[in-house]
Amino acid sequence: MSFVTLPLAYGAAPHIPLTANPVARLVFLVLAISLLLAFLSFALRWDWRTKYYGISLMFGASISLFAIVPLLALMIYGSLALWLKLFVLAFYVISHVVWCRKFSALYKDAFENDALREVLYEEELNGVYYMRNGDQYLLDKYYKFTQMPRDRYFAIFIVLALALMPMTRSVREFTGIPFTHAFLVVAMVPVSWMSFGFSFRGYLVCYLYPAKIRRATGKEVLVDVVSKHKALDRKIFRANRLKPQDRGITNS
Repeated sequence: MSFVTLPLAYGAAPHIPLTANPVARLVFLVLAISLLLAFLSFALRWDWRTKYYGISLMFGASISLFAIVPLLALMIYGSLALWLKLFVLAFYVISHVVWCRKFSALYKDAFENDALREVLYEEELNGVYYMRNGDQYLLDKYYKFTQMPRDRYFAIFIVLALALMPMTRSVREFTGIPFTHAFLVVAMVPVSWMSFGFSFRGYLVCYLYPAKIRRATGKEVLVDVVSKHKALDRKIFRANRLKPQDRGITNS
């Protein structure tokens, strides 16, 4: 994704060498880290511990480069008034935080409920296993939560971006960046939410809660992507039940 978005970084300021372009530097940094981690995973023969498995989930956020690169180009090279730039930046930041908080509320609810936690993390003598199938069960069957923004959000932002097309020249002059960048800043908002959500979910299930489990049990947390998860213990579940909406878990 970083390699594919490199032309966007260059196109925002073609008069500036790539080595002096801060947006291009960011893209090169992401590319270098990705290649380094890919090499290390083979060279060090990473196993199924969550701290290794989670890296691939965290890098799901790279999809958002199609929004972040144009956004940074607008912030750095655009000609918008400062208050407009701050408004766009604030919208991006706040909307991403709001979307990620949905995942935070969901997994906090699951981890604090004994029955739900056993579906998600299964303890054995040799370690604790993050049950990939259990995670999917909780998302799909129990919470009925989709990891993607609703279709209406994709439709709204695509329509808004398409509405700019008859005003290509005016948009370019108003924003001070190529029209392609302005189009992507608008159209890619829900895509960026989606990718950050995937990444934040990876952080929660592979880093935040495994760290808590290690402190409590002293056991390493491993990943199981094949086995069937434990059935939900209804007695324990009812004793610890808290309605999802009480945690702020909604899918709107």
